[in-house]
Amino acid sequence: MQTRVRNATDRREAMLTALRAEGFLSITDLTRRFDVSHMTVRRDLRHLEEDGQVRTVHGGASLSGPALHESGRWLGAGDDAEVGIGRCAAGLVERGDTIAVDAGRLGYEVARALPGDYRGTVVTHSIPTIQLLMSRPRPPRLVGLGGEVTPRISAFVGAGTVAAAQGLRVELLFLGVDALDDRGAYARDDAEAAVKRALIGVATRIVLVARHDSFTGSAPLRLGLLDRFHALVTDERPPSCVEQTLRRAGVRLLIAGAPGGQPNRPPGGQPNRPASGQPSRPAGGQMSRPVGGLASRPVSRPANGQVAR
Repeated sequence: MQTRVRNATDRREAMLTALRAEGFLSITDLTRRFDVSHMTVRRDLRHLEEDGQVRTVHGGASLSGPALHESGRWLGAGDDAEVGIGRCAAGLVERGDTIAVDAGRLGYEVARALPGDYRGTVVTHSIPTIQLLMSRPRPPRLVGLGGEVTPRISAFVGAGTVAAAQGLRVELLFLGVDALDDRGAYARDDAEAAVKRALIGVATRIVLVARHDSFTGSAPLRLGLLDRFHALVTDERPPSCVEQTLRRAGVRLLIAGAPGGQPNRPPGGQPNRPASGQPSRPAGGQMSRPVGGLASRPVSRPANGQVAR
């Protein structure tokens, strides 16, 4: 829906009103909404940024830190399990990594736990995560994946979001799931599943973040078999059938709150994976050395895929 305004001052005020309602808007969203050129939108955003009212990121803009608090959209910490999972997962991130963070509370907690000296790039379609990171005194580089807003998780979805993700490549993806069993990981919503699959397709390593209730949850849309993923961070030990499948697939299991974030030992007393930094031997006998605590696996690069730097 287009918004008619009389002049640049009115247009900038209307942009602020839209940002207070949406949290984040892409350049394309704003050009369509106000029926102006990309150059005009960028000039307006630059003016608002100089006034301290917005912060621009690659592809769009969000409210500045103080304005976020005033907007009433600020999110606090989750429960102990969610906070623990976020901290454990964020411990896998190196200072300069390019990472993708899924929408939802657990993705938000991963972003919240990133250390203050993190200087990499974060790709996300989560509005609260964008707001959170932009409120930092020294925010990392942010790449916002715009699209249609889904209010349930305050995130962008749709064909535009999928297309934006497919043009990138990230080193590490933190992926939330609605259900997980020995056959794979699942999502409930078609639109959200499409974005998750797009992010899976451009990630070198994928870390599942899931509460223990996902082991008994139900969701119809499979995102992938467990051997497609590289690690699972959760708050309780999974059922034995899931743990055995993870072990056979070479997926690292991390239990938040366990000493050093190390996995619980399965029956027999042997850990699921070698100690961090030791080479692991996958099927076929080739050595793969962990990078950032996770073993890298070959992945196909998407057509025309670009590294988000």
